[in-house]
Amino acid sequence: MLGKELTKEEIEQLMSRFFTYVLSYEDERVLEYIVEPHQAVNLDEAFSSIYDEVVSKGFNTVLIKHDNMLLLRFAKRQVNMKSKLQLTLILFIATIASVAITGYYTILSYNESVSLLNLKLGLNIELFDPIVGTILFVGVVLTPLMAHELSHYVTNLRLKVPTTTPLPIPAPFISPLGTFGAVIQIRHLPKNLKDLALMGISGPLAGVTFSIIAYLVGYVTSPTLPLNVVSQAIESNLISTINIAPLSALAIDALLTKPTEVVILNPIALSAYLILIVHFANLLPIGQLDGGHVFRALTSVKTHSTTSLIVALAGITVSLAIRELAWLGVFSVIALLISGRGPHFGAANTLSVLNSRDKRFITLLYLLLLTATFPVVII
Repeated sequence: MLGKELTKEEIEQLMSRFFTYVLSYEDERVLEYIVEPHQAVNLDEAFSSIYDEVVSKGFNTVLIKHDNMLLLRFAKRQVNMKSKLQLTLILFIATIASVAITGYYTILSYNESVSLLNLKLGLNIELFDPIVGTILFVGVVLTPLMAHELSHYVTNLRLKVPTTTPLPIPAPFISPLGTFGAVIQIRHLPKNLKDLALMGISGPLAGVTFSIIAYLVGYVTSPTLPLNVVSQAIESNLISTINIAPLSALAIDALLTKPTEVVILNPIALSAYLILIVHFANLLPIGQLDGGHVFRALTSVKTHSTTSLIVALAGITVSLAIRELAWLGVFSVIALLISGRGPHFGAANTLSVLNSRDKRFITLLYLLLLTATFPVVII
């Protein structure tokens, strides 16, 4: 017996529905079989059925081709998959507190700047109520970030990929948002490349959508001033300009604001703006980032590895040339260090491929998200 959940005999009984097999290796944790599909058996569907059954019972499984032989390998997971609900709850409460503290001081700083503008230029811009502003800040920060992680989590559950619950990361005073988001640990590869693509794209799709909505709400509630007044405020060092903006933010500005007016972004809009920038970085096709998962699903192990290195080096180079993109170089280095230089094998079924229809759809969605979050340097 390899574990309480599943026995060798049960694994072989399951395999026999789809394959003839010969045991090629066995130890206390691993079983490996040379397999041959029965006539008229769809290999992808057969592996998917086996994956769903054994992964839910504490085993990982992969299908590989070696020396023109199909190998089906099973390994008992050693990691305890019990949900650390208490830790998750503690971190979630700590993250709410961290974001609230950050939001409170951000609101106070904004009110101080606005009060100075009102005093020096005779304006009448409304101040934020600190409590209401803090609550709004917490909502705007956590909604896109939690939507991102929960979308990953729900997608993984639906695809039967063994996954931990999201663990929020509080970051008071370090991050301008009061958090570094959350992390999810994937305990095994998804069954095929389509599932890998869905796993990678689901979080950014939810996060970017909610971020754009939050930015739009913050934008329309931000004060609007005539261009000449803003020029005077800049010359007096009362406000500063934003020299980089996501394309979606620029599109909203172009659609909603007259050329003779300038919007002074309030903390709600600014926090959503930052989250859009974070999403762009996460969408880069580097290593184990969400963008890396999507790109691996669309390409090969070799293409993914080469592109990861090229994109990371390009990010570092651009950051050295353009001061406003210094963060991109730092993030590229961190992404490479975290992901390592090991290959991204993609899926448990190493023979799986995306069909043309799925590949076109995922590519279009990926490019759309990259375009929406793409940071444009404003000269």
